[in-house]
This record gives sequence, structure tokens and C-alpha cells, in this order.
Amino acid sequence: MSREAWLDRLTALPLPPTPVIVDGGANKGNVAARLLAAFPGARLEAFEPQPRLARKLSKRFADDARVRVHALALGEAPAVLSLSVMSRPTLSSLLPPTGIRDKYAGQALAVTDTLDVPVTRLDAVLSRADVVKLDLQGYELPALRGATGLLREVAAVVAEAALVPLYAGQALLPELEAFLGEFGLALDGVYECFRDGDGRIVSGDALFRRA
Repeated sequence: MSREAWLDRLTALPLPPTPVIVDGGANKGNVAARLLAAFPGARLEAFEPQPRLARKLSKRFADDARVRVHALALGEAPAVLSLSVMSRPTLSSLLPPTGIRDKYAGQALAVTDTLDVPVTRLDAVLSRADVVKLDLQGYELPALRGATGLLREVAAVVAEAALVPLYAGQALLPELEAFLGEFGLALDGVYECFRDGDGRIVSGDALFRRA
């Protein structure tokens, strides 16, 4: 599927004129920019626990009143947890990386730093969300468990989902599907798939929408 496939599916949903969109694991803000272009009336809540990246996000969107940046990680309960910062920062995670990640990425990916980062429940920060996008490198299920106060009203969830564990303790796609199904959200498709050297799908962006 193309880079825009899941976003095209989102724009077809019956969202309110001013949707609240959550970008969990916003990183450099590239996906946030795509979401804002697709939904010009949106309010975007960006969560990024890496302080350097959070500062860059704040600077990038400083003149955009639609965006609020939170220098926080999303999880099931308030805490301070250790973030493994990878040599490719987009792969940094609250879970320990495994050799499987090295294998499928095709290169050695060292942990270059560990940071203690604050973790919050999403439903402790927001009272409403229409779309929740999560790219948390294996920590998607704890973040969803911390959003249970919002999920019955959410129109769609986009979550990075793996078919094999890329991080220790990572919940795989079937677990995400079962959990979100309890809130009336059904799997629509898996987009932007990443494949291993044998062509097998390893992970992708799973779109869940209200059934």
C-alpha cells in the first residue's frame, strides 16, 4: 500500500468539522503535517517523550495554533520509565529492542542512550479524541489501555502493529485487534507494510475504525 493509503481511508470517515487528532510518538512531525494537511480544521495533540525531538516539534509548529506538543510518553499509568534511544531515533522504545529488530532492519541498531521519561494516560490529558494515531515502537497496547476513557467515542485508531515481536514484551496485531474490538473498533486494513528479506510482512500501520 502507498504511504497515503491509511490517510485516504481516514479522510473518508464521518468526522466532525474540528476533529481532535492524537499523534502519539510524533517524532519529527512529518505525520503530524500530513494529518493537518488532510484535516485543516483539526486540533492536533502531539506526544513525543524525547526532549530534543519535542523541542523541535514545538519549534516546527510554533506558529500553528492547531497544534499542542506534549513532552510525554503514553502508557497505562503515570510513571517515569526508561526509554531506549536507538541509533535511528524513530525506533526508540520504552521496551527493550530485540535481535529481531536488527535482523529485519538489515543493519546493526545500537542503543545509544537511555532516558528517564514521564509517562501519562491519554485519558488523563484529554477529554475527547476523534482519531488516535500511535507509533510507539511496541508500546501501543499499554498506550491504548491508558485511553480507555476515550475509546468508545473514537472514530478510528491508527497503530503501528507487528506480526512478530520486534521489542521484548510487545503486543502483536491480534492482541491489538482483540482489545480494540471491545470498544467497537474493527480492523480495516494494514498499510505501509514493512517486509523482511524473504518478503514476509513484519509490521505495518493498522487502521481500526468504528464498526
